[in-house]
Amino acid sequence: MIVSHERRFIVFADPLGAGDSVLRALSPWGDVEIVKQRDRNSANPFFYGMTPQEAEWQFDCMGLAFRSYLRVSMTEHPFSRLTRLYDRIAQTDAIWQMRQMAGIGLPNFQSWLRNTKPDGIGAGTRNSPRWRRHGAWSAKAWEAGKIGHTVRTEAIEEDLSPVLVELGIAPSFNTAHTSMSGQDAWMDRYNTGATSMMIDRYGWDMAQFGYVAPRFRHAA
Repeated sequence: MIVSHERRFIVFADPLGAGDSVLRALSPWGDVEIVKQRDRNSANPFFYGMTPQEAEWQFDCMGLAFRSYLRVSMTEHPFSRLTRLYDRIAQTDAIWQMRQMAGIGLPNFQSWLRNTKPDGIGAGTRNSPRWRRHGAWSAKAWEAGKIGHTVRTEAIEEDLSPVLVELGIAPSFNTAHTSMSGQDAWMDRYNTGATSMMIDRYGWDMAQFGYVAPRFRHAA
């Protein structure tokens, strides 16, 4: 997250960290300290992983006009993001790791996906880390009507250019594009049932940002 009172803009990171190159490039213009949630206090109320809704509440408490700032959010293809979320849980969840050590194996991706939600507790519980809860949120739920510009991590240069023009700044940054092999890896995770479920949950995101679902060949 970046907040600049001087330039009057706010950038919200993708909950799973996609688009870090944008945050690094824009950080020199940030003039507010962002802290870990457990370290927030009256002097430093803004924290990593803060949602746009929470930020607006904080701006209201400070007597600042949230909607007078240029508000930018990062987003990623939901099919790609959910596979990354699953992999991150597999790497960090103690119970999942114990299952592997016991030879039980990880939860099936399709079954796990059915138990996630595009809002609320997302892919965790109320006590789960923010990235686990919010990583499963749809962009519609995350943005909650509070965002003026959305930057797709797959099209950073295209989406960020009008933002930079409006801000009058010219940062230097490197962008990493999803390779076809990487795309094939996440597409292979989804069967027809999982794809239909994803379209039902993230249909607004896909229509809004031009994302396409995996296609399956049907036998003649």
